Amino acid sequence: MNVIIDTKGDAKFLREHGIISNHLKSDEEVANLWNGMSKSIRLTKVLFLDKVIEDVNKNYSGRWKVKVDNLMKQHVFGSWQSLTLVAVILILFLMLLQAFCLVFTCARRPNAKYIE
Repeated sequence: MNVIIDTKGDAKFLREHGIISNHLKSDEEVANLWNGMSKSIRLTKVLFLDKVIEDVNKNYSGRWKVKVDNLMKQHVFGSWQSLTLVAVILILFLMLLQAFCLVFTCARRPNAKYIE
């Protein structure tokens, strides 16, 4: 991302075309801020630390609560529209059943004989 804005001319060009908005004093400050962001990010080269981080992530990802949460995020929350459609169809079916039973008296009669 560092090559997107290198100079104040780049910041001015992006600001004039509405790609970024500048709330700082000058375009040069935007360029300095943008170029300074990549300096603060440093990748680790410590193999032991990378191994520990990988083990912690593996342990965390293996827990059942995390697996259930990931399953819910992928399949339930992602398909809320289809679940809503199923709920609407179920409610309409139950309403039609209630109306049918109201008209044709589907309720059990107290004197009816049942085969056991």
